[in-house]
Amino acid sequence: MPLPETLLIIVGDELLGGFTTDVNGALAARRLFEAGYPVRRIEVVGDSVDDIAVAVRRAIDDPHAARVIVSGGIGPTPDDRTHEAVAKALGRDLAEDAAALRRIEAMVARMHAAGWVASPTPSPANRRMARMATGGQILDNRRGMAPPLAVELESPPGRWLFVLPGVPREFEAVLEEVLIPDYFSGSRALTVVESRHPGAVEADFAEPMRLLELEFPDVAVGSYPPQRGRDLIIRLRGEDPERVRAAEQRLGELRAGPDGPASPGAVQRPR
Repeated sequence: MPLPETLLIIVGDELLGGFTTDVNGALAARRLFEAGYPVRRIEVVGDSVDDIAVAVRRAIDDPHAARVIVSGGIGPTPDDRTHEAVAKALGRDLAEDAAALRRIEAMVARMHAAGWVASPTPSPANRRMARMATGGQILDNRRGMAPPLAVELESPPGRWLFVLPGVPREFEAVLEEVLIPDYFSGSRALTVVESRHPGAVEADFAEPMRLLELEFPDVAVGSYPPQRGRDLIIRLRGEDPERVRAAEQRLGELRAGPDGPASPGAVQRPR
């Protein structure tokens, strides 16, 4: 049975303009890979209701996407339009959520007691963060005021859409403390085998990799030129550990060819 997949939608004009580097996508991809819900696509869109809605609709229409995560655009300012876009994509009303408002009120009250804000009552901008698609459920966000949202999708059953804050510390807290324990459990991680080849030429692996893909269509293989040092990395991954290790052995045979063993120095790093 194939692993459940995740689609990510990262929202923000600042990302498309090159003013900010996305870190949420990389974090989620790494952690969800480990949880057995690998990310199949990351899409970055700007702060446009229509663009966000189209991306969300495309993701939830994909029957292979067991989980969809939308990050960013749920703050208090006018350019935060994600909740409106999600409501549009789902065909649901946009309304003030009572549970979300209670959380905002409680946080503002604590901030007032600490002397951080002048009033214990949420401002209109604060209240704006409680307006979201109807029919969802609020999630905890201990690092910020914007309440995350979880929506169970109608078809096929068991699929979820999540709307998370884009502030990295808040995104990470919700992902690690809420989403992974409560919504991304019960799967299994892919098997990854990594080998390092000091001083190897990437082009020399092209034909062995092509043949390997024909013999092991269930194992993904990729080559990664050196970022630091001189080691070329070859990484294989798949659902069946035995098939992945068999593919790694076969790659060594194909790399060696008829004239002898492959170049020495390869180090296997199963994970």
